[in-house]
Amino acid sequence: MSNTTASGGSSPPTLTRKSEAAAPAHKRQRRSGVVAGLTAAAFLSLASGALAQEGVGQAAPGANPQDVNPNLVVGLEKPVVKPGFNGPLASIFAPLAAEGYTFHALALDFVQGNPSAGLVTGRYSNSAYFIVGGDADLGKIMGLQGTSLHYENTFFGIVENLNLAPQIGDSLVGYQPPYTPASAWLSIMTLEQKLFDDHLDIEIGKTHPDRYYALPNCNSINSCFQDILYLNAGWTSPQRGVWGGNVSYKFDGPVYAEAGVFSGSPGTNYQTGYRWFNQEDPQGVIAMGEIGWKTTFATNPYPGTYSFTGFYNSQSHVDNNVATAFGVTNTKNGTSGVVLQGDQVVWRADGGTEKNLTPTAISLYGSAGFALDSTVPVSSSVYVGAKLSSPFAGRPGDNFGIKFNWEQLNPNYNAYLSAANFVAGGTGAPFNRNKYVIEANAHLALPAGMAFEPVFQYVINPNSFWNPSTVTRPKDGVYIGGTFVVPLGVLLGIAAPT
Repeated sequence: MSNTTASGGSSPPTLTRKSEAAAPAHKRQRRSGVVAGLTAAAFLSLASGALAQEGVGQAAPGANPQDVNPNLVVGLEKPVVKPGFNGPLASIFAPLAAEGYTFHALALDFVQGNPSAGLVTGRYSNSAYFIVGGDADLGKIMGLQGTSLHYENTFFGIVENLNLAPQIGDSLVGYQPPYTPASAWLSIMTLEQKLFDDHLDIEIGKTHPDRYYALPNCNSINSCFQDILYLNAGWTSPQRGVWGGNVSYKFDGPVYAEAGVFSGSPGTNYQTGYRWFNQEDPQGVIAMGEIGWKTTFATNPYPGTYSFTGFYNSQSHVDNNVATAFGVTNTKNGTSGVVLQGDQVVWRADGGTEKNLTPTAISLYGSAGFALDSTVPVSSSVYVGAKLSSPFAGRPGDNFGIKFNWEQLNPNYNAYLSAANFVAGGTGAPFNRNKYVIEANAHLALPAGMAFEPVFQYVINPNSFWNPSTVTRPKDGVYIGGTFVVPLGVLLGIAAPT
């Protein structure tokens, strides 16, 4: 998911990142939910293999491509498979869906390596996410119109090398490898209410700001994320649910607005997510707000998406500087920042004259995040890119992209990294505050709705963010990654493609 880290990137993305002291995998997962009383049935039906979630929208608000602010898994296209329920479990789950109980399952496997970049080169890692969940439409089930329950749990396996982030070191590139020390995490457990003809949407429970704000606009789960939100705003991994609530309103035009408050609970990075109020010890709140504008191919031949996001985190944090490297810490309270994003289709092979939801098209996109104080690690983070969608006849799910990323560390934090290198026995030479990453990526559709997303990056001026107390100086070089996507729910008949 940029995550999840769908990577940070999760991988995505949505996607699971490492501990917030070292947190990758920003694979950004889409919003999904569950049936409280039928969770056991979903687990039993999936016991023979991986557990996961579809890469297309479920019944959660905004999940339809026509909606203003859809929460979809980044980089995932609708599987090219037969409509309706198919597969060995279809006879069980199709009737449940008709009654208001829907389920989903997705498997994501992230593999990555650093042939020549970072502190310790030539290493690789692997981590698989198995995501299972479902929705209960209480309108169908109990006559409570607009009310639904959502549940999702992420399981982890096939884990190899949890140390790739400190081996890479860099704040941006090192954030991309998944870090999954636990075997499972609660991702979603919410109650949702829609009102006023679905214009107003309220959701509370265990969730994540990643599912609502600054949604990724790239075409790669592994590398599409805004690091200002994870390294400064204090977001946990997208698949690690925290207590929170969100209110959004979709206007009659393409404009939407939303606001939410989420628990600042660093400890959730090490727990399963099933610890409750008096056990998680929240240390503050993360307040989010966003206003945006969105159109799609269903409503506009040249659609675009634009958003302005602001955050405030009330938690205390260390203002890392030269003194910190020598053991003297200075704590600050609260931090804030803003993120601006945009994605615009600028060219279509058919000139926009045909009614087509997956035309051959080129779009330009970007994201710019800025800190509003100097006591957090990142001062600015900006990426811009272009993607070519559906370039080949008969393959609407393929797309190819290029991206350029610039990140600038705050002066205090940059000085801290140099001093920490000196204390460790290194030269203490200053790091360049400005780091650049050049990227090529793709989303390649495979048979049966599966997909593979390769990423190739070259990093210039990397830092030692994830391993500051090292004598070694990081090297410019190559990072490679790949994400395998398997829509298990569709293949097994647990869910129908939408």
